[in-house]
Amino acid sequence: MVAGSPVGDTVLASTVEPPSAPSGTHPSKALSAIDEEFEQQKSINAPDWKFWQGQQIKTSIGDIRQWNNQTAISYSVFNASDKPVEIVPPQIQITGLTSNKKKRGKKDKAGILADQLEVSDHRLSTTRLEPGGRADGVVVFDRPNFKQSTEKLFLQIAQADQVDKPVLVQLPFTPPIATNGR
Repeated sequence: MVAGSPVGDTVLASTVEPPSAPSGTHPSKALSAIDEEFEQQKSINAPDWKFWQGQQIKTSIGDIRQWNNQTAISYSVFNASDKPVEIVPPQIQITGLTSNKKKRGKKDKAGILADQLEVSDHRLSTTRLEPGGRADGVVVFDRPNFKQSTEKLFLQIAQADQVDKPVLVQLPFTPPIATNGR
């Protein structure tokens, strides 16, 4: 996690809920596409949790959608520990190997290159997870048009007290669900 990297403000669930409408009427404002994805992720009763060795949290990835040039990832985080955990807003990372050409008398070494992609919007139900607690979220970002063959795309989720040891969930470069508009 890189300090000062571009991440939108966290929107907690209480600010995402549509206003209550009187019984028998519909709210005047429709949910946005990101709010619909967020509500859908929250409604999943038993996500397929992935355990991460050395971490207090488990993760689950929901839908991965492409909206024009943007990608939306739905996800859930579960506190599997017996202590409260605070999670920070998600980030998207693209990581790959760089090939260094051999210089005379030097060995060829490959380096690791990691860049944060700009998150344009996200929703997160809560940042504090009590033991056994769950948070649901959606993150939207502009996916690059291309990547090198050695590069991989990751959703980066970190605990506030372990930002130097984030969970990196590998994502497909081409989202499986595409829609023309939001």
